[in-house]
Amino acid sequence: MIPCSNRIQEILEWVNGDVIADIGCDHAYVVCNAILNQQAKKGYACDVAQGPLDNAKKTILENQLSDQVTCCLLDGIQGLHDDVNQIIICGMGGKLIIDILSKGKLYPGLRLLLSSHKDDYALRKYLMENKIHIVREKMIYDNNHYYPILDCVVDTTVQNISEAHLRFGMNMLRNDTYQDYLDFEENKYRNILSKVLKPEFLEKIEYIKEIRTQRIS
Repeated sequence: MIPCSNRIQEILEWVNGDVIADIGCDHAYVVCNAILNQQAKKGYACDVAQGPLDNAKKTILENQLSDQVTCCLLDGIQGLHDDVNQIIICGMGGKLIIDILSKGKLYPGLRLLLSSHKDDYALRKYLMENKIHIVREKMIYDNNHYYPILDCVVDTTVQNISEAHLRFGMNMLRNDTYQDYLDFEENKYRNILSKVLKPEFLEKIEYIKEIRTQRIS
């Protein structure tokens, strides 16, 4: 396995497509490791800029994966090969992920593995409104930051998600990292409320309480 960050290792745990495409591939660590770990048979390392693709080509050549991993200069997922059955979009903001998905061709059964570093609420809301089901989520902690990872599938029906789950995770893995994340969020809002009283922050604390109650039940 190619050495990589904790975030990438956590993403790799949920890679499960025969043919995968890593959008915004950087050094192609995700797609190359997935091939080396025999989690995928074939992959595409995709980026909108040539620089990251040059880095990806170096990783591919160093690991003798030229027959299984192809570099693609693409704007998001536009023009992506039809044989892809899992798209991986990680390491960017939720609104950029939304923009990429909205411009691409999605079909029922297509798997999506997504991880944003901000605008999680907007991303979950978009997925719900566009019939993309969140099968499971997990919260990870890497480099002093919390990141959600969303394992999704394109469907034909709307997945109803409560406001609390839109904000703090749908079908979330209930582990210590998630508990720490909820503590962090609640403390953040309480600190703000100690300086200025804003109803929206009180509301968010109530959503966290709702999530915690569901954990106990």
